[in-house]
This record gives sequence, C-alpha cells and structure tokens, in this order.
Amino acid sequence: MCFDEWGPLDLKPIGGMAWARQKRPWRMRATYRRLKGTEQFLGFYDVHADCLSGLFRRRKTVLEISKAFCCLRRCYPRKRLFVILDNLHHVHDHPRFLALLRRLRIRPVWTPTEASWLNLIEAQFGVLKRFALTNTDDPSHVARRRRIYAYLRYRHRKLANLHLPLNRIRSFRSIKLEQH
Repeated sequence: MCFDEWGPLDLKPIGGMAWARQKRPWRMRATYRRLKGTEQFLGFYDVHADCLSGLFRRRKTVLEISKAFCCLRRCYPRKRLFVILDNLHHVHDHPRFLALLRRLRIRPVWTPTEASWLNLIEAQFGVLKRFALTNTDDPSHVARRRRIYAYLRYRHRKLANLHLPLNRIRSFRSIKLEQH
C-alpha cells in the first residue's frame, strides 16, 4: 500500500490542449484573488490490486491524516498492512501519528530523503492530473472532487476492480443547497 498527499489543490484554471478557431484561442481567466481556499487529496494506492482511492481534506494535519489511516484500516480489518510513506516532517513522524499506526497495526515504510519518486503513487497522481484536471476551470471544490472521483470510478471499472476493499474508503457527502 502506498500513501501520499496531493495538493494544495486550489481553484485556478489549468491549461491543456484544445481545438480552437484560428486566431481566436480560448483565454484563461485571471486569478489574482483566490478566496475559496485549497484542498488536499490524501491518496492510497493498493499496488497488488492496482487500485487508487483517497479522501479530500481541507488541511494536511496530523488529525486529518490519522482519520484517513483509520478509514484505511476499516477497509482492510484483518490484513497485515505495510504503507509506503514519504518523510513529511512534523506530520508523518509525529509521536501521536506513530502511536496511532502502532495501535492500528500498520507498519510504515519510509522512502529515503528527497526520493519521494520511489513511492508508486506519485506516477498515479500524474495520470490523475492529466486525465481529470487538464484544460479545466472549476467553479468550486465540489465540482473538482466530482471530476476526480468520476475518473477514479472510470479507472476502476476499466480495470474491473470495482469491488475491492479500498474503494470503500471514499465517502462523498451530499451537498447542501442553500437558498439565496
């Protein structure tokens, strides 16, 4: 199992390639002020089953990552888990987080310093960005989350691994609609 954080994901136009009329290209809007904040994608990648999943959180704190690992343990209740982690100081090496990993019976496997590219989930994040976020301009974080989860569903359907335990990790909350 591999784990890594992908972000910060902020709401800005992401360029790409598209067809346009000659001499009239599509222009990206200016984003001088970004008032809607950022999000982090806390991703898990099951290497043996080739299954990618994860959770969106506002921040990358010890508490948020601990909750994500509790969700991971609920997906695999009886299996022995080895999770490849990078050396994110003050979060992954925090005493509370390490105590939680011991309590959940999850063994961390650290990548060497400055070698996060050895974590196999990094390549999956590149493909995810290319397929789900290239040439987009999302109005909200909910729209971006839906686009990423739609790609993950497509990926799992194509690989025929819809019924793997790691697919139960993501929880998409219903959206509250407010009247104006």
